[in-house]
Amino acid sequence: MLTSDRFHTQAPIGIGAPPRRGTRDGLALRCLARDVALALRLFAPWPVRGAGPAGGRVSPADRRWAPAFSGDAPAIALALAFVVALGLLGDYAEAARATSRSPAFNVWGLHVLATRLLVTGAALFLIGLAAGRLQRVPGALSGALALEVVAAAAAPPLAAWHGAAGDAFGGVCVLVLGRIVWREVPLAAPRRVLAAAAAATVAWALATALPEVSMYRAPRDRALAPPLDIERTYTRQERLVRAALADVQPSRPGEPDLYFVGFASYAAQDVFENEVRHVERLFRDQLGTAGRSVRLVNSRRTVRELPLANAHNLAAVLRGLAALMGAEDTLFLHMTSHGSSDHEFSVDFANLRLRDLSADELGDIVRGAELPWRVVVVSACFSGGYIDALKSPRALVITAARADRTSFGCEHGRDYTYFGEAFYRDSLTSRDFVAAFERAREVVAARELREERTPSEPQLWVGVEMAARLGVAPSAADGQDATSDDDATDGAAGSEAAGAADGADGAAGAAGAA
Repeated sequence: MLTSDRFHTQAPIGIGAPPRRGTRDGLALRCLARDVALALRLFAPWPVRGAGPAGGRVSPADRRWAPAFSGDAPAIALALAFVVALGLLGDYAEAARATSRSPAFNVWGLHVLATRLLVTGAALFLIGLAAGRLQRVPGALSGALALEVVAAAAAPPLAAWHGAAGDAFGGVCVLVLGRIVWREVPLAAPRRVLAAAAAATVAWALATALPEVSMYRAPRDRALAPPLDIERTYTRQERLVRAALADVQPSRPGEPDLYFVGFASYAAQDVFENEVRHVERLFRDQLGTAGRSVRLVNSRRTVRELPLANAHNLAAVLRGLAALMGAEDTLFLHMTSHGSSDHEFSVDFANLRLRDLSADELGDIVRGAELPWRVVVVSACFSGGYIDALKSPRALVITAARADRTSFGCEHGRDYTYFGEAFYRDSLTSRDFVAAFERAREVVAARELREERTPSEPQLWVGVEMAARLGVAPSAADGQDATSDDDATDGAAGSEAAGAADGADGAAGAAGAA
């Protein structure tokens, strides 16, 4: 058999080829470089031709001089090392962009990568065994690993372009793997098609079935947080609530002020604490809530400085702010945590045994505060189930998901959930909360489509008096025509302001308050 360090003869189709020898006249790195170069050439839709014995171009029908993968054992080992190293570097860079802290190694990401490589190698072995071409398996494995090197090197720029480019590239890689098997396992045409299709099917199944687990993630730094003294945590709550309210400025006569309350109630994942911190800063810097904001957070990092996010503190803070607000002021309440399918808002902090908030209890707390105007954002799974309990003629309610859908992005180390990122970071530039919601809904839908997730379908509800104030259409008038007993105070407290909200005065109020 005539061989070189780049080309190998192939036996006629249907006839067993002699065992392939690794290329020993060069370094493993040179073999790997040639394998990667050939893998890149296979991304092109046209035939890959080689050079004949005199260096001239040959017909693609003459397979004796077709370039082939090395099948070299040291090159295969080196390719494995490159795949792991490039994966580690890419995952570290992506994790570093998502958090301000140094990423921590996640062994489960390495397990997922190893599983994909082992299953791919086993599939190539079984294809060679079934075809009676075991001697061609090393060449196919060299090609598959060269393709993995290309994919690992392309992962960081594709991640910056988000899902569409990555999905398209992944689909092309599946086809290229099938083409590698087609070239490396010579069989009669029908069996060759089956072998290539089997390899492509395995690659597609691995891409869709295995979870996307990064080899680096944000560190869980609970060990660095102060120890939790349960008794002192409970006893300091009244003082912390008083201190938070003492820092809030009262309403300014003639000025429609905006007040902010952030409620992050799930301590085990810092994304909720991070989101409330970022949103509070956004409102303070851009929407004028400096001196008029309160954060309630369940976190070991803030347990000595901020009130806990629980039902009692939320009720106390809302009542305290209502006493400081004027008839034209609006309170913006942002709540972020996990939610259950029976519409329980998760309130959890280590072993403090805090109670979850049901939709009805949350509604009672918000209505009982007798706020003049209010905007409530509930960012949690199944949060659409809280809308009925929060309805009021003077309310605007926004939820991250439909009542029977989950929302996404609650991983530890993130700065925002998916909805929080789309609504606050990417869409909210003024007090036009309705317009920001419409933009955010489109952003969320596009992201979920790219990532092939079940749409969360964020929801918006606007009360009749709030709609008149904002100059938008009210939501379906299910129960809005009559103010409930709990909302009677809301209606009485601002009836004069509601009348002033019609026409031009209403538009001016909308620009200032919401």
